[in-house]
Amino acid sequence: MEILIRPIHVRAPDGVEIVGAASGEGPGLLFVYGAMMEQTGWSRLAAPLQAGRTLYTYDRRGRGESGELPHPQPLSLRGEGSLESIVQVEVDDLKAFSSALPSFSQPLDVFGHSSGALLVLHAMVQGMPARRLVLYEPVLPAVREPRVPGDLPARILAHVAAGDRDAAMEAFMRDGMWLSEADIERARGSERWRDQLRYVHTAAYDVQIARAYELEPERLARLTIPVLLLVGSESPAWMKLGVQRFAEALPDARVELLEGQGHNAQFTAPAVLGEKIRAFLK
Repeated sequence: MEILIRPIHVRAPDGVEIVGAASGEGPGLLFVYGAMMEQTGWSRLAAPLQAGRTLYTYDRRGRGESGELPHPQPLSLRGEGSLESIVQVEVDDLKAFSSALPSFSQPLDVFGHSSGALLVLHAMVQGMPARRLVLYEPVLPAVREPRVPGDLPARILAHVAAGDRDAAMEAFMRDGMWLSEADIERARGSERWRDQLRYVHTAAYDVQIARAYELEPERLARLTIPVLLLVGSESPAWMKLGVQRFAEALPDARVELLEGQGHNAQFTAPAVLGEKIRAFLK
């Protein structure tokens, strides 16, 4: 049976159109992705989670169908110091999209990945309602090794402004994702690399979201809903440590391991990731 995809259009507080979609029927589950992704990237993970649920996805600003108007340039290029505002802007986008969803889907379950998980936590401490959270490797900069260079967001945006999106992608992959030169060259020849060039400027947004996050236990202690924290067995030690720090700060959290997986099981093992999410939410 074909699943009907229903488009959703929401206006963010600054007037930007945020475009999302709903599929299926039942309790709502909202997906919030991390860096260098669009909502279409959830298709493989959606399949094992679809039965009995309404799945909600959305394109974060500057990606997919969502806009960045009323400004003719990406927000972060508009002037000195404007990059710092992107965190709250994207939190406001998430809160606006969530609040626009039908009342029968409330309260939502929410799945957040990487920097998207950080946006979810920001939105939750600012009052966004949710029933339960699944957070897959939220990035904690205080324990990250090696540290992300402080000038990386500005370098990414400078390459974009100069018309060299390929150089912007390379900078993000090398200094943000710490890929080797060989891995970068392999990725450069892929269709996914070419597709991501369209929205590579948003990598600067995600770097800023991750670099700016500060774990504040007293604020996270207010989030008393159940939280599942997921971490890949093949992910680096600093990422596992960060997940443990979040688990210690959240009152009702547990950690589960994705055996044989790293940071992107939504692509490499959607059935495995889907089973973990489904077992927690049922």
